[in-house]
This record gives sequence, C-alpha cells and structure tokens, in this order.
Amino acid sequence: MPGPLDGYRILDFTRYQQGPFATVQLSDLGAEIWKVEPPGGDPGRGSDLSADGFSRYFEAHGRGKRSIVLNLRKAPAVEAVLKMSERCDGVIENYRPGVMDRLGIGYETLSERNPRIVMVSASAFGSRGPQVGEPGYDVIGQATGGVMSLQALGDDAEPRTLPGGFADQVGAMQACIAMLAGLIAAKDTGRGQHVDVSLLGSQIALQSVYLTGFLHDGEQPHMRRRRMPTFTFYETSDGRSLVIGVVDAKNWRALCELMGHPEWERDERFATAPARLKHSADLEALLEDCFASADRDEWLRRLRGADIPSAPVNSYADVEASEQVWANGYLTEIPDPRYGTRRVTGLPWTFSETPGTVQGRAPELNADADSILAECGYSVDDIAALRAGGALPN
Repeated sequence: MPGPLDGYRILDFTRYQQGPFATVQLSDLGAEIWKVEPPGGDPGRGSDLSADGFSRYFEAHGRGKRSIVLNLRKAPAVEAVLKMSERCDGVIENYRPGVMDRLGIGYETLSERNPRIVMVSASAFGSRGPQVGEPGYDVIGQATGGVMSLQALGDDAEPRTLPGGFADQVGAMQACIAMLAGLIAAKDTGRGQHVDVSLLGSQIALQSVYLTGFLHDGEQPHMRRRRMPTFTFYETSDGRSLVIGVVDAKNWRALCELMGHPEWERDERFATAPARLKHSADLEALLEDCFASADRDEWLRRLRGADIPSAPVNSYADVEASEQVWANGYLTEIPDPRYGTRRVTGLPWTFSETPGTVQGRAPELNADADSILAECGYSVDDIAALRAGGALPN
C-alpha cells in the first residue's frame, strides 16, 4: 500500500535503537530502506532473543527494510556505498560524530555524488561542544537531559529511568522529523543538507514545559505518586484501576455531582485547581473512598455518562484486545515466513489518500545484497568480485 514517502529511498547506517526506529517510521511512511550492516550485522540482532530465536528488539527496529552487509574497511565497499547514495534521497546514521568521514562516506563526499541527498546524523550529544564524540546510549540521554531527575519523587529521592528505550525512541522521532523536513527542503531547493539530532537535544525538547518553568523560577520539578488528585489513577472495588482527567471547572462540577458530594465544589480546600493541589492528600483520600465503592466497569460507565474524561489502566493484553486500537490500525498483522501471521505495532498516523503500511518483517542478514547492488548497476561478475575481495561478506 503506497505511503506519503512512496518513491523515496533512504540509505540506513543505523544500529541498536535510536537510528533504527527512525528508519522504521520512514519505512512505514512508504520509503524504501537500504540497511547497510557491518560484517556480523547490526548488534541489535542478538538482543532480547527468545528460545525460538525471535528478537523482539530487532524485529521492532528492523522491520520493513532491505539488508546488505558491506565491509567498509575495503575500498570497493566504500565505492559501492557511493554508488548507492546516487540512487537515494537520504542517508541516516548514528555512529559517533566523525566516523562516517573517517570511513570515506561523510556528508561532503556523499553530496559530491548526489547534491540532493539529505544526511541525518543521530548522535548522543550533538555536533558541537566539549562532549562531541563521547559515547551514549538511552540511559545516558535520560541522565544528561534531566529526565531521570524529573522522575525522582523529591529532591532527596533517587533518580529513576523511564522504560522502553525512552530517550532512544524520542531521539528516533526527532531524527524522522529531521529527515522529513530535509526531504521537503531538498525538493524545493534542489539541494540536500546535513542535519544533526541528538539524545540530549531530544530529551530537552520533550521537557519543554518543565524546563520553561525551571528557567523562569529556578525550581527543580519532580514527579509525584499522583500528578494531581483529579488527573490521576484510582483503584476500584474489583482491584482494577482507572484514570480521570479533570482539569476544568465544568468537569470538576460534574465529578462532584457524580460522587454525590456537590458541596466539594464550594469547599475552600477544593474550589480551585491550586487549592486542590495544595490539599491533594485530603481530596485523594475522599476520591479513593468513592472509587472503592463500585467496580471499574461501573465507574467508567458513570464517568462516561457524565462526559468526564476517563479511561481504564490497560495492560498489554487489554491493549491487544481493544477494538479502538485495531480500528485505527495501531496494531496490525503481517505475514512472517518463519513465525506465521504475526501481530505487530502499526502506524500512529492515518492518511486519507496515502495510508502507508508496515512493509514486512525485519530482513535476514544480507538478504538483499545482490538485488540492491544490481539496482545500482553491478553485474553478476561485479558482485562476485566484491565477494572475492571481502568487500561483500557472504
């Protein structure tokens, strides 16, 4: 199914998570991804292996791509990359700054072969400053960007990380945005450019509200067990939890009526949002008692009937069973020759004319080498010569 990037081709030198998830998103949007792997493959291929050899890590970050292995220490492999770049619109990499240049495939070299090419470099700390070139993974991004301090439950509490490769995933989204913007500019101007994104910069941008406040008043924010008493979770009589999102006067009035306590609206402790926050413990105790009086489904029925923003706290099994999730394609199914029909995460966007789709499972290592090289003008004998010289490992 064609996507909005149908006809675009991206040369992918990424590994692990920050870069690979960026190119997954570009693939879902319709771009063809040529994943260039080192001998032995992306290190992510060996992560989170189950007993049957399935890697949730690599499948999530490698799907929909074509794989070619090149030994970039060999000059013919570097020349192959340059020929490939002539047929690509963009290139994305997440090596340390300077590595691509040392390999002979930096932006200046690639742009000489293809002036329209857009290169996105996804680093840990950016392209300038005293920490350029330092190594960095997800936890480094969360630590240096302030996320771990924000997650602490107080000034003296220990820092906490967010799960799921949080910094990597956010960094990947920024890299995807950067590539999209670069492709638009190249289409308009006929010239490519080099764009840098980083884990550090992505984490700072994500926390714009909290950092804006800190830059104004100098107060370090922290997370709380509950963000505020009317914007949080509560346990119901059946042991399950729901959340409410009451932020305006209309919803607060409706909640007071629904709980059978219209007097709360006039109580000076709860009459305004600042007052409710100041007296959080009192209001939370009252709401805990109310929600404990009925089961979750009954409370959700009542809350929705009163048009109060609310939702169940879902497990992954609940997410998989959600009709809403499947109706929007947020989960979908793909054929997999090794594991059969498999459920995977889908696209978070819905386009009316160019919907895009998951373009298949993650590739077997080097599975597409011959076809990619053939598309770049290599003959069967040329490809054999690359193999014989070690530039194209078997």
